[in-house]
Amino acid sequence: MKFRRLKVKIFSEGEWFGFEHEFKTGLNIIRGDNSSGKSTLVNSLIYSIGMEEIIGNKGPSSLPYALRTHFELEGRKFENVESMTLIELENSKGEIKTFKRYISSRDKDSKLVQIIHGDYLTKGESVTFDSSPVYLHDPNSATNEEFGFFAAFEKFLGLELPVITDNKGNSRKLYLQYIFAALLIEQKRGWTNYIANTPYYGVSGVVNKTVSYLFGLDTFSNEKKLNEQFTRRNQITSDWSEIASNIKLTVANARLMVKGLNMRPALDYNRQMVLICQGIDVTKSIPALVEEAQAYLKNLNEKSLQTITREQPDLANKIEDVQARISELLTMQKIHGDDVRINESKINLYQESLKDIEEELEKNKMTNKLNKFGADFGLPIAENVCATCHNPLDDSLTSPENTVMNMTIDENIKYLENQKLMIKDLIAGLYKHLEKSKGNVLLINGEIREKTKNLASLKRDIKSINNTCESEVRKKILTENKIEELTFVKETVDNELDKLTKLADEYKDCQSKIQKMSRYEFSFADKNKLDQFETGFRQLATDFAYRSAKPDEIEINRNTLVPYLRGLELREINTTADIKADSSASDFVRLIWSYLISVCNVSINNNGNHLGVLLFDEPAQHSMSLMSVNQLLKAMAGMKEAQCIVAASFEQSEEAFVKSTDGVEFNYIRLPSKLIERI
Repeated sequence: MKFRRLKVKIFSEGEWFGFEHEFKTGLNIIRGDNSSGKSTLVNSLIYSIGMEEIIGNKGPSSLPYALRTHFELEGRKFENVESMTLIELENSKGEIKTFKRYISSRDKDSKLVQIIHGDYLTKGESVTFDSSPVYLHDPNSATNEEFGFFAAFEKFLGLELPVITDNKGNSRKLYLQYIFAALLIEQKRGWTNYIANTPYYGVSGVVNKTVSYLFGLDTFSNEKKLNEQFTRRNQITSDWSEIASNIKLTVANARLMVKGLNMRPALDYNRQMVLICQGIDVTKSIPALVEEAQAYLKNLNEKSLQTITREQPDLANKIEDVQARISELLTMQKIHGDDVRINESKINLYQESLKDIEEELEKNKMTNKLNKFGADFGLPIAENVCATCHNPLDDSLTSPENTVMNMTIDENIKYLENQKLMIKDLIAGLYKHLEKSKGNVLLINGEIREKTKNLASLKRDIKSINNTCESEVRKKILTENKIEELTFVKETVDNELDKLTKLADEYKDCQSKIQKMSRYEFSFADKNKLDQFETGFRQLATDFAYRSAKPDEIEINRNTLVPYLRGLELREINTTADIKADSSASDFVRLIWSYLISVCNVSINNNGNHLGVLLFDEPAQHSMSLMSVNQLLKAMAGMKEAQCIVAASFEQSEEAFVKSTDGVEFNYIRLPSKLIERI
């Protein structure tokens, strides 16, 4: 990413005021005396890309009053009618966009950003470009790729932010604000930690996650894969529990019991240990129960029966009646089966329509939100202007009978919501008809099976020369039903156990991967990057004259990715157990310089995810020596593939400025005594 131009415009008393500055590749030095507006410029830059949370506030409150309410010029006080920022950016592909964001306005909300697709400022605001309104600091602004600013900004920057886990175990994207907290260092709180001013979003280990992503470490992708395996394991456990419950319910309905079945997956699962049986003290398996029932049925069939020769004519009539009923049932089965297919087809069609309506409704709601924020979609016809000749339109050529009133966006939203409710009601009604038709099909299928068995029995009886008493027939029917029930239970359970066997294999594979990833060590590429980081950090700390410890003794902790000295984190905090006892405040700032520049260098040299931008606001904290500042500027000027911006007062001394910039190549931006001027 590259900052090209920044322009801040303020409208007051019929005139435009503000400032505009151009930035170059390489080192840009913004020099301004105290109270000249140097921090105002820096904060405007940060505000213009929606990153003002790293300043400490959200919205216009992060900016000084001069940009929000009033400013003084030529001994007069000017009240702001409207103010805005415009920032022209270039991405790694050479694409240029201009982001326009309001600070104060009567009809524009600060959550509105107009993305102008082109170099609007370079062209002097005189060329017309396509533009798209988006919103920020509102729900889904980081996920809605069409209307969300952060989603659109992430896409423009060419980033693919990874999914991380927050402190509650929820998955979410790595916040874009974390990335920019490592790039844009503001004066007040930016020099208090290696990566300070990261907004609190309930995520721990922010520095580690941010630097790992900027470096493109394999460990970061490994963590993502590990989280995927945890999610996969949870799904396997849920599926297992559901299948086990189904098995127990099926077995219980058949008045049987199940042994050896766990409700959760286990590494030592053995299908052969799962037994479906009857009895407590003496158990019988399903095959044994079926074999026993079949033997009993065979015994019933072999008994001597009375002759039924005289009943054969009645049996023939019964056979004809049963056959007629079966034919009728088959016709009903086709009718209700067709009804099921038709209802399912209608439901699918209505669900597709519902999806389209919901998408259109969401777009209308987003458009309505942007309209309320003050977005101007620039549609000529909406303003009663001809899109071709740009002359006003009237109704002189329109017949009164053909006049159609276009719906407002609120009316359109209401219409779509009504359509959504209507289609949901239609789908609900179709589901009721579908369930009824399915129920009818089940009843018909059941009766067909019953009549088919009855027909087979009648055909056997008419060929028989014996007669069976009622009690014997009942025993035979009950035994057949028992065999059928046991067979159904066995087939159902076998099918479910097949699923558990497959889940068990997946569970073993999942657990194996989790165990392997949990023992993950840095890859060769990761070790190389971290070695470069540590070496570069030590060298810069030496160049910047860090004195509180020997830089060669400082190590980058491979777990936290921050500097350690003799087993303790090297940072400036007010605790007796900290290295601060050996480290001055200015020395700690030197470590921050070394850290941030090293992160940038290592990422760029290894095709990482750093955006190649560093902004330091007043880096010479705590009476930093001019020699150290000079070394800092030389180091930043030497980063040829990056854009560096340093804003400083240089002790309001020409001598200090000359010594600090001695031997440094840079683009010079000298601020006037008052930043805001007539434009």
